Amino acid sequence: MKRLPPGWDEKDQAQEIITLPLATQLFPVAEMMMKDLRGTLKRIKAAGYDGVEFFGGLRFVAHDVKYALEEAGLQIAGWHTPWQYLRPDNIHSTVTYNKVLGNQFIIVPWMPDEILFSKESCLRFSNELTWVSDVLGMHGMVTGYHNHATEFRPTDDTGELPWDIIAYNTPSNVILQNDNGNGMHGGADMTAMLQKYPGRGVTVHLKPFSSKSNDTFYDDPNCDIDWDEYFRVCRNQAGVRWYIIEYLNPGRYEDPFDGLAAAAKWFRDREGL
Repeated sequence: MKRLPPGWDEKDQAQEIITLPLATQLFPVAEMMMKDLRGTLKRIKAAGYDGVEFFGGLRFVAHDVKYALEEAGLQIAGWHTPWQYLRPDNIHSTVTYNKVLGNQFIIVPWMPDEILFSKESCLRFSNELTWVSDVLGMHGMVTGYHNHATEFRPTDDTGELPWDIIAYNTPSNVILQNDNGNGMHGGADMTAMLQKYPGRGVTVHLKPFSSKSNDTFYDDPNCDIDWDEYFRVCRNQAGVRWYIIEYLNPGRYEDPFDGLAAAAKWFRDREGL
């Protein structure tokens, strides 16, 4: 094999650091959003965010949402879309709506616990989610599934983790949206879960967790998450394209925008993200 030209060797090349964008899930400011979408998005931008992830039903006129995003200077990082909007009788309307927004990521935010209690029902859901993935793929969109704690409770019939069953029985382009705080409530090592399914953590939720207190922040001493390792895996193995803050702690921040601003500052003060 011929030698590489001068400057082509890895050690000779500058290591460019690409900063990935930061979004917030809009659930923490849901009440304000329903009263004033445009004002809410402007405050999110001022708090230090590049984008937002919507949730719930398609309550707003799509063109109004698009205008509000453009006015605020925000991108859309996804929509937590209830399962009924992805069923055969609704999915094409959901596609049309998200096309107007330019949204690529249509994430299933949760499934009822009873769906997750047996392998049989997990497999049925996985098959349906695969169908959703196929339909969305024809329109340049992808789907995914967001974890809570129950995904890491072994099923009653086989003792397997629902998260693993869903991951093994859906295509690799189905996002496994890792929520580290939720998963740790269920006893899971969420950094290990990113490593277990490389390339499938395209969007991740950043949520602090402490086994000792319900009142914790991202950089508090009682926060159990090794953020250095988590971010290393996000960049090198998970295929992350959006970091999404989800932080709501009324006991510490009466105004949820103050909490979101503090979380964005914590994120921005880190290096190499």
